[in-house]
Amino acid sequence: MKNLDALDQLDTWVADIFADPISKDPTTFSDFKTVNGIIDARVFLKNTHGYIDWLSGQNQYESWVKSIDSDGSISMESQLAEINRDRTVYDYFKIQGDVLDVGGGFGLLREFLEKNVRIISVDPFIEAPFQIPASIRSAYKQINSKLNFIGCLAEFLPFKKESFDWVHMRSMLDHVQVPDLALKEAHRVLKADGLILIGLYVDGGHSGKISLIRQIKNLIKHLLELMGINKYKDFHTWHPTYKNLLKLIEDNGFTIQEAYWQPGWNNEVVYVKAIKSL
Repeated sequence: MKNLDALDQLDTWVADIFADPISKDPTTFSDFKTVNGIIDARVFLKNTHGYIDWLSGQNQYESWVKSIDSDGSISMESQLAEINRDRTVYDYFKIQGDVLDVGGGFGLLREFLEKNVRIISVDPFIEAPFQIPASIRSAYKQINSKLNFIGCLAEFLPFKKESFDWVHMRSMLDHVQVPDLALKEAHRVLKADGLILIGLYVDGGHSGKISLIRQIKNLIKHLLELMGINKYKDFHTWHPTYKNLLKLIEDNGFTIQEAYWQPGWNNEVVYVKAIKSL
C-alpha cells in the first residue's frame, strides 16, 4: 500500500465524529500530524505505571509483524484455517451498524461483516496499513478494500461520545496499559444500548483454575527474566481470569449479556458481549 492522504483515506462519516482524544471536543483531521498519511492521534501515558512494559511489548509486536514475510513464520494455509475458526464467532454474534474496532490493526474484522456495516480500525501500530504480511493479504478477501484507519490508543479514543453501535476488542485487552480506562472510553463512544464484544484468552479457562504445570512454567519464565534471559519474556500487560474479565466489564458501566467459548481453544478463549447500561 502506498502512502495515503488522510482526507482521502477516511470516509466523511468518520470526519463527522472525529474529536480530540484528550478534550473530546470536535476537531478536524488538519489539527493532527500524520505518519505516511495516517492520522496520528496517539496519546501515550509515558509517566504512568506500566508504560515501559507496554512499550516493550508494542515494539516487540511491531518488529514481529515486520519480519513475517522474511522469515515465513505465517503461511496462507494457517491464515485460512484461522479465518474458518473465527467465522464461528461472527456467525454467532451479528455485528451491525457503525463499528469501532479497537486494536483492529489491519482491519481483519471486515472479513466477517456485511457490506452495509461501517467500520473504522484504530491501533497504536500506526504503520499497520502498510505492513500487512503477504500470507494475510492472500487469505483475507476483504483486506484490499478501503480501510478507515486512525492511529490511537484504546485509552484515548478520538471520537465524540455516543458515536458507535458496537465496539470490538479482540486479543488486545491484555496488551493495553490501563484496561479500566480502555473500557471507560469504549463506554463513552458507544450509543445508548450500544454493545461491546471482547475476545480474549483467559487464565484458567472457563473454570478459572490454573494448572500446577502452568504455574510452574510461569514461575520459571519469571525467574529467567530476573536473570536477564528474555527469550521467553511475557509481553502481556495483565493475565485476567474469566472472573477478572467479567468484573472489569461490569465495573465500567456494562451489563454482561452472553459469553461464547470459541471452539478449538480448549475453553480458554472467550468472547463476551455486554451492553452499555450506566
